[in-house]
Amino acid sequence: MKKINTIIFTLIMLFSCFIPLFSNIDKVEAMVSSYTYAYIDAIDLGPRSCPSTSCDRIYDDEGYIIWMDRPRTVEVIGYSGDWAQIKFNFWGFTYTGYVLQKYLGNKQTVTLDENYANSLRAKGFPESYIESLTKMHAIHPKWNFEVSETGVSLTDAVNGEYNPIYKNLMSTSNTTLLSTDPGAYNNGYYTAFEPGWYAPSKDTLKYYLDPRNFLDDNSIFMFEQLSFNNSVTESDIQNMLNNSFMSGSFNYNGSNMTYARAFLEVGRETNVNPVHLAARVLQEQGYSGSLTSEMDGGNGQTYYNYFNFNAYGSTTSEIVNNALSYAKSNGWNNPYAAIKGGAEGISDGYINNNQDTLYYEKFNIVGESRYWHQYMANIMAPYTESMSAYRSYFKSGLVDNSYTFKIPVYTDMGKATVIPTKSNNNNLSSLEVSNCTLNPAFNSAISKYNCSVSYDISNVSIKANLSDSKAKLEGTGTKSLNVGDNKVEIKVTAENGDIRTYNINIIRKDKEKEIVEPSSTTNIATPSDVAKAIGLKNSNNNLSGFTLGEDVSKVINSFKSNSNVKEVKVLNSSNKEITSGLVTTGQKIVITTSTTETYNVIVYGDTNGDGKVSAQDFSKIKSHILKSSTLTGAYISAADVNKDGKVSAQDFSKVKSHILGASKLVQ
Repeated sequence: MKKINTIIFTLIMLFSCFIPLFSNIDKVEAMVSSYTYAYIDAIDLGPRSCPSTSCDRIYDDEGYIIWMDRPRTVEVIGYSGDWAQIKFNFWGFTYTGYVLQKYLGNKQTVTLDENYANSLRAKGFPESYIESLTKMHAIHPKWNFEVSETGVSLTDAVNGEYNPIYKNLMSTSNTTLLSTDPGAYNNGYYTAFEPGWYAPSKDTLKYYLDPRNFLDDNSIFMFEQLSFNNSVTESDIQNMLNNSFMSGSFNYNGSNMTYARAFLEVGRETNVNPVHLAARVLQEQGYSGSLTSEMDGGNGQTYYNYFNFNAYGSTTSEIVNNALSYAKSNGWNNPYAAIKGGAEGISDGYINNNQDTLYYEKFNIVGESRYWHQYMANIMAPYTESMSAYRSYFKSGLVDNSYTFKIPVYTDMGKATVIPTKSNNNNLSSLEVSNCTLNPAFNSAISKYNCSVSYDISNVSIKANLSDSKAKLEGTGTKSLNVGDNKVEIKVTAENGDIRTYNINIIRKDKEKEIVEPSSTTNIATPSDVAKAIGLKNSNNNLSGFTLGEDVSKVINSFKSNSNVKEVKVLNSSNKEITSGLVTTGQKIVITTSTTETYNVIVYGDTNGDGKVSAQDFSKIKSHILKSSTLTGAYISAADVNKDGKVSAQDFSKVKSHILGASKLVQ
């Protein structure tokens, strides 16, 4: 240890008294002094790779040309003649490109206010938030940013949201963003938890959880406070509704009421931001209204379904009829009742559960049932819905109004995250040991194996193939064997550095005793192991994870494709064996490997055992909650669609959203 003189030691002790005051403060870096921005003032504008019409278009992460519409906001970082070089975020990826300046609207340079930046620091915003929010303030001085303390670390939030792996889903052809962990990936195939919907990787999940990636005009409205805002006036709402089918008034209780007044009163009564309510209706109905805006209910009675509750079906007439039936059952025979009914649906269980932003509706970090009770599975929903809100406010001239944004802050933010661009696939596609049969049979989701050879075999050759050519492989080749256990590790390192280890215990039999069993515990595939390998979830002998609408024959074939399975049977609710038809709640699956296990089939949302999620299931859950009838056995498990161990209004709401097409139930 180096010696230090007395003076230096004294100074160190003196300054150490002040260290705790600053230990949790981010490193302060110089903020830029100005910022140039504009919005795209065109339809289907495709940025180019250089300032010329002869240059290539810019392509997105899935290989498609990027097209941008008014009023997406971009940063202007340079000029070349009539061209401007822009920087922009598109579905999480940052790009630069060139567009003609004539297609940029409201181009201006703003000066960043250091005093305002200090006020943000005083509120408790980490340094990594400051520059982005100061830019937003320079552009929109009336916007108000407030810290929303989550009380958890970003790491803990990622882990909470990642378990179970199907809690968050995304629809993309870019496999770099998807999880290759067991349950999400199996033998070269990504598990579709709903048709076309897959589990994101941990790094992708972390990116979409990190608020710092969405502090711009295009995304900031995911943090808009959706509870009632006293600063909103009837005039603000009227400006939004002008030139729409709701610009005027309607007769209510013998007098005229403007739609703007109705939204304001209902918003106050239900604790929902009335501007948000109006924006949602315009998104659902369009500015001219739709077939569900006003519906003939017969006998001269008109019904209204502005939020399109239960408006689903394969034909236009079916959609309208379902929307009409729902409006009739709820008594929405005047505009006020329809607006209030929709607002109550939005408020119920979410805004009044502290989930009063689009971000918190998706990622429940602060409400009851943390990491559960989430309105949708789509990980990109806050991003897409915030863009829709921004467009609506921009179109109605309200984008510069006063808004409050509740922005989550985690206890350990660290460096800002980036969207994954390198493959995380560290799976093997095959694994073989010469003269030795793996037990269980190879499956990319299984990491532990045993096999045995006779005493005469003194060495074996291990061969393996990678699922991804960008990964690296270690541990294969010729291995000398001792009598008894020989533990071998096969390491696969993905392009992004993630490591997966496959363990093989090779047992060389004793010359005299010819030991068959390993001295350590043998990893023989159980029925539960096989179910996990094909992407199903087992909880107390309840199997879930089936694709809604899946056929029994497909499930049988999935089990039979595993060499460890000796027999598999599917029994209907009457205990009769079946080989086809929809997979439904109430069925049983009997699987035989080295042992035999019987599992109950759970299809979440299917509470009547028909393999579908419909108004009948909606009604059964409602009746159970109201105690007019009782669900039991597998059916009550199927009703617990948010998987929090109880059947409540939250499950009722999620099933309703699924039926309406607003979100999909996660199986």
